[in-house]
Amino acid sequence: MNRTSQPPVSSAGSLAAPDYAARWRAAIAPRTGDVRRELTLEASEYLGLPYDEVERRVESSATDFPEEWQRLVADPRDSEQVVRFYNESRTELFEQIAWHAADSIHHRSAVCADLVSPLPGRDFLDYGSGIGSNALVFGLAGFNVTLADVADPLRNFARWRCERRGIAVRTIDLKHDAPEPRRYDVITCFDVLEHVPDPMAALRSIRDALRPGGIFFVYAPFGHDPDRPQHIVHDDAVLRRVRSLGFARKYEWSAAFPAYLQQPMPPMPYQRVARSPIANSAYLVRDVWLNGTVTDAIVRAVRTFTGAYKTAAGHSLTDTRLRARG
Repeated sequence: MNRTSQPPVSSAGSLAAPDYAARWRAAIAPRTGDVRRELTLEASEYLGLPYDEVERRVESSATDFPEEWQRLVADPRDSEQVVRFYNESRTELFEQIAWHAADSIHHRSAVCADLVSPLPGRDFLDYGSGIGSNALVFGLAGFNVTLADVADPLRNFARWRCERRGIAVRTIDLKHDAPEPRRYDVITCFDVLEHVPDPMAALRSIRDALRPGGIFFVYAPFGHDPDRPQHIVHDDAVLRRVRSLGFARKYEWSAAFPAYLQQPMPPMPYQRVARSPIANSAYLVRDVWLNGTVTDAIVRAVRTFTGAYKTAAGHSLTDTRLRARG
């Protein structure tokens, strides 16, 4: 599955949504205006490597990273192997730089920050924070940032990037710790769940970490991707279970994402709500067990029957009133 999302280009050659592209560059590359160059410079400084060496590793990471995975992970169902890989990988940091520099999908961070900025509460958690670019956008927007990741190399680099920009951050090592219950007002989880051996456990942890009414943005490109063997979860039924965990989908917010961030799907915004276990079970039945054409047919039949019943009842009531008047 291709995770690359490119903004459309007008006939004049300019981006149709330059605001988010410009804001992304301003947040990630304030010194150079070039995201790839800035990230490469940061990695060179952080790792103590020559710029040319970092650039070479970034350039080759598209093949080096999956080859390293294939070599070191014999069984992706084994969480210990997966965790060990992400903590010992010599190529993931460079692959992250290449992806963050090339893919406009990351503009979604600015959209999400805009959506939640008018709301009360400023405690933000980036679950699966990677190299910290999403956290930078939220930190610069005035949120209190917590980075959570299983990979020490990425989490440490992300913290260094934020702090050198004057953004104080908390960190959570997901190998050992879970986010505090009811601590956060906003949580993002982008391109993470497809990498996690037990994504439902991650979703429950995220749900528990949100305060009542808190906002959750999730994007997970489930599905077999031969170019990314590290995408180990292929069943998108995981996302169909989100509402049954006590979330309400904020459909109106999905429309806020520009068209180029709508494909193949936009980040999905949810709000944590108070709902009974019975009601959550009903969402499980609706979204998981009866998902698809069968459910659609049932819903149409129920609506047709209900509409016919209301119409018949309305006519009967009208006839009764007319007879009474007569």
